Amino acid sequence: MKKISFLLFLTLASLSMMAQIDSYDQNWKPKLIEDFNTLGRYWIDSSFLTSDSVWKAYSSGLTHGNNKMIYQFSQCSFNDTEGYMELVAEYDSTGRIPAHDYDLPYTVHHYPTYDDLHYFSGRIDHFDKHGADSAKFRYGYFEIRCKLPIHQGAFPAFWLWDANTNCKYYEEIDIFEFSWEFEDPKATWQHNPHPHGAGNPYCFTSGIYYCDTANYSGNGTSQARLFPIINDSLNHWHTFSCEWMPEHILWYCDGNLVDAYYNPDSIPHHPLTLKANYGVDKYALEGHQHYGQPEWMSQDTMFIDYIKVYQLSLDCGTDETIAQQSELDNFDFAVKKSIDITSTIEPVSIGSNEKKTFRATDSFQITGPFQVDSGGEMTVIMQSCPE
Repeated sequence: MKKISFLLFLTLASLSMMAQIDSYDQNWKPKLIEDFNTLGRYWIDSSFLTSDSVWKAYSSGLTHGNNKMIYQFSQCSFNDTEGYMELVAEYDSTGRIPAHDYDLPYTVHHYPTYDDLHYFSGRIDHFDKHGADSAKFRYGYFEIRCKLPIHQGAFPAFWLWDANTNCKYYEEIDIFEFSWEFEDPKATWQHNPHPHGAGNPYCFTSGIYYCDTANYSGNGTSQARLFPIINDSLNHWHTFSCEWMPEHILWYCDGNLVDAYYNPDSIPHHPLTLKANYGVDKYALEGHQHYGQPEWMSQDTMFIDYIKVYQLSLDCGTDETIAQQSELDNFDFAVKKSIDITSTIEPVSIGSNEKKTFRATDSFQITGPFQVDSGGEMTVIMQSCPE
């Protein structure tokens, strides 16, 4: 049983469950800090990898069957001057779409009003020089800072995904994507026929799609919820993030908690690939009551300032004892099985300008003199081991 025990005294300590990760939380270690400031990167045409093997794009012939976007690595541009990744949706003015080298799904041809999808899109996956599996993440904190276009048919997303090759599981976490349905743009939020926000282009969804069965036949669990409306212009920078742990997933927008899910039985638990994409997409138009033509703008671009991934440092099999100040000063701040502060002479202390976070799977207890000076902070988190 997990427990927190204070057998002597605790002075001016703050104990609470953490929400969005804080810079002082030394348990979190950076695994991917991509600010797109590396100069001179380019796509290697034969494999559609960046020259430093950090990102993978898609060739001109690949079509995503569900979302009906035609991804091209040429739509993923490194802006060395500004330090951005730019994912560009572009109308095909050359007439290459539709053509036999694009295997468009039947549903794209199914609409009599606009028979074919005439837009190219950009999508990037995190990659690693050691291979695609090495680039995957299992649990962690994921954040993007971006500026988004917003109009009928726009479909940006930041997400995690994988599916077993034998179709024994399907797992997806949408950190954010646009609401799937687009209603009459003249409808106000208060009078929108979808009161939960579907169709309002200032509204985003978070989601989980999960199936883990011997014979995969569909999503065993799906969850989609809406972020609050972003009243600020999407031409300004916003952050979207999530914390994915074995027992919960927490979603944030601009640092504010907007959604949470707490069912460990249906939370993805396999390593997933991190992805970002932007395109003009018919999938976003399927619920539109007027079935108008998708729009494209000359500056139809998703600007990505950075993508960051943090994962917890793990030492879940260790019972840690802190008997003196030097041991606290050298503590590695990994997730431990138990943490016991057992000082017997001089109190172990957290200074007035210090902030410390302790994480343990089984127990945290103080059995000796301990203090937190005024202005200092301590957080204790009891959790399962995210392995």
